[in-house]
Amino acid sequence: MAREIKSVNQQLQMQDAAPNDFKDRLIKLIPAEIIAAYITISGLIIGFSEGDPNADKSNLLWIIILVLMIFTPVYLVKVSGVSKKGQILFSTIGFLVWAFATASPYTKEILGFSFQLITSVILILYTLLIPLFYKG
Repeated sequence: MAREIKSVNQQLQMQDAAPNDFKDRLIKLIPAEIIAAYITISGLIIGFSEGDPNADKSNLLWIIILVLMIFTPVYLVKVSGVSKKGQILFSTIGFLVWAFATASPYTKEILGFSFQLITSVILILYTLLIPLFYKG
């Protein structure tokens, strides 16, 4: 299964290719490899800094998020063969949503709710709604 989402117009041009359904778009809009890299790196940073109460891991996590955010479009184009700008944009935003929902360097409360709770709700909504609206 190729990573780029096929639109209805592409399906008409290529008679053997069916347009991607919701499930396919859902999977193709999540940059799983980049998210896995972030979760692994953030786990290492958090794990190695547990023994040092003075360790400020948030700056390093911000740097990792920035580096992977810049790397996501490059990875999608060069490795996964994605050429659609919309898919690249939504996948990059998706990485950011996943990063903040899983291991965020931001820890303040917003409107009395933890940032982790808010980003977790946003993650669920973003992941389920974007494939409904982005058809390729």
